[in-house]
Amino acid sequence: MHYGDGLSVEGGRLHFYGVDLVGLADGYGTPLFVFSEERIRRNVEDVADAFGRENVFYACKANSNLAILRIIRGLGVNVEVTSDGELFKALKAGFRPEQVVFNGVAKTVGELRMAVEYGVHCVNLDSLYELRRLRDVVRDFGGEVNVAFRVASGVLAGTHVGFETATPSSKFGITLDEMEEAYREAFKGDGVNPIGVHCHVASQVPRVEVFEEGVRRVSREARRVERKVGFEMLEFNMGGGFPIPYAKMPVKELPEYFYAQLDVHEVALRVKRVVRENLENARLIVEPGRRIVGDAAVLLTQVQNVKERNGEKWLLIDSGFNVLLDAFSYKWYFHIVSASRAGEEHREPYVIGGPLCDGGDALLDPQGALPRYRLLPHGVKPGEYLAILDVGAYTLEQMSQYNGRPRPAAVLLSGSNVKLIRRRETFDDLIRNDMV
Repeated sequence: MHYGDGLSVEGGRLHFYGVDLVGLADGYGTPLFVFSEERIRRNVEDVADAFGRENVFYACKANSNLAILRIIRGLGVNVEVTSDGELFKALKAGFRPEQVVFNGVAKTVGELRMAVEYGVHCVNLDSLYELRRLRDVVRDFGGEVNVAFRVASGVLAGTHVGFETATPSSKFGITLDEMEEAYREAFKGDGVNPIGVHCHVASQVPRVEVFEEGVRRVSREARRVERKVGFEMLEFNMGGGFPIPYAKMPVKELPEYFYAQLDVHEVALRVKRVVRENLENARLIVEPGRRIVGDAAVLLTQVQNVKERNGEKWLLIDSGFNVLLDAFSYKWYFHIVSASRAGEEHREPYVIGGPLCDGGDALLDPQGALPRYRLLPHGVKPGEYLAILDVGAYTLEQMSQYNGRPRPAAVLLSGSNVKLIRRRETFDDLIRNDMV
């Protein structure tokens, strides 16, 4: 069997950083997210060692649970937000405004006002229109705000099409051709202070050359714009996109990006070299999200129904796209192992479906880009627990109450201690905001 980091088999059952997952499922119910504080800390330290702690801005869109945010803040890194709600949570977790970078493609006037009032480190602008909108906000409020433009490099990263953010057809940022005009406009003053440039290329990027090329294109144009406009870029924000390996064994149907494993130290070394060539004195900023929390959690789910259809064995579990949206919206691959019988050979193929009243609520891909079957022990029965691996990123953030299902709980493992960091919702939570 192939297990992820921190997983082991003891007494035939799956353990996560030394804690029995079956015992957790019995005690807290399922679905249940289980996070490892040790893994989060190791991931932060790895990126901080590569780029410098002060240059790391955790992308909290990946996971903005307050307990997770407080761990990350305690390690001395910064935070990146994409909404006023994320800014609220980051401040609630103890991040200082000067530790915050504010991104987003459709910032409201209220969000811009909040960023200005609190005095965040930098607002990354998505367009010339947004610059003018921000300038109006600053005029009304007074003071000054640092800005950078998000620039689409035009690089195709080779990741899932939904994760490509730098291509000409993406919705993000301005183009290379628009940079000179944008920075000329920004340098008209009125409380707006351009300090750098931002160029996130994609998510789950499979090759280090993608980062190099994206940074090369944008930093070269930034150097030209510096000379034409007459200023110095103080910061170069390369965004995030560092991958984690979701596939634990060779599966012929899976694209390259599911296996991607990049050394962040190599990425840092090569990107720093490119930035120095073009913007000698610019501070290099990085915004990891998935790399910090992605492999720090497993999802425990229970088999509720078993049946055969057309010679296929189906397992129906209590976790659908209400819990794990990417598995269904992006047909993302998450590795699955038995928690109840982890020590047994996983050779029997099953089709796995969720509980929702929706034909798309199944862990398969009609287009054939993902494997139809998952291999598990022989004769899986209702009541057994399965562990879905590497679910720490973009899961708690995307959960819903579809089909009247309360959102699940999450616990955090800190050594041998188990802490509840998100309570399981009740039926009352389903109607809490309804008005009659």
